[in-house]
Amino acid sequence: MNTTFLASICVALLACSSTMLASAFVITSTTTSTSHRSTTSTSTSTSLFIFQQKKGNAAAASKLPKPDPTNPDRYLSPPTSTTSDFYPPYLSLIRNGPLPLLTRITSPDKYAQAVYKYQFESKETDLGEAQANMDAFFSAPDVWAEQKLKEQRGEREVNVYNKDLDSERVVLSVIWGSMVLFGVGKIVWKGILHF
Repeated sequence: MNTTFLASICVALLACSSTMLASAFVITSTTTSTSHRSTTSTSTSTSLFIFQQKKGNAAAASKLPKPDPTNPDRYLSPPTSTTSDFYPPYLSLIRNGPLPLLTRITSPDKYAQAVYKYQFESKETDLGEAQANMDAFFSAPDVWAEQKLKEQRGEREVNVYNKDLDSERVVLSVIWGSMVLFGVGKIVWKGILHF
């Protein structure tokens, strides 16, 4: 009875996290601007466009992805980089957990398009920073969106997601993850598979 309860909790957690990830793409933000004549106009944009665009020069603009003229929902990679220039998948796992890694492995085109879209809309020329932002988005979309909104309002300092990894944190995370995996494996092996 106890192992059935644990198994149902695991299934519920997985269903809840996948529902959160799917609903994150539907989140929209509304910006309101007022002119001196007191008229208000409202525009809606996707969840990835919740921050102010950076002002850049023409040289920086040449490093950005461009919208695909044949398909407006897709972005072409910048001329200076391709998907082979993305950092290795294990960094996605170490920085933000298994969800960005699973997204990257199971649907690499969706992952690359998200990175290119973020780069284009935020005018971010650093591919690593754009990729780290999308890893954070795929890991916890609500937390990432809240961070970006508070950065835009000036309530929080700008978070740099592409920081160098702290080796102590990596070692502790691997140890903790191993212990959790061992515990869950033991529960599954003894409790569920061998009634």
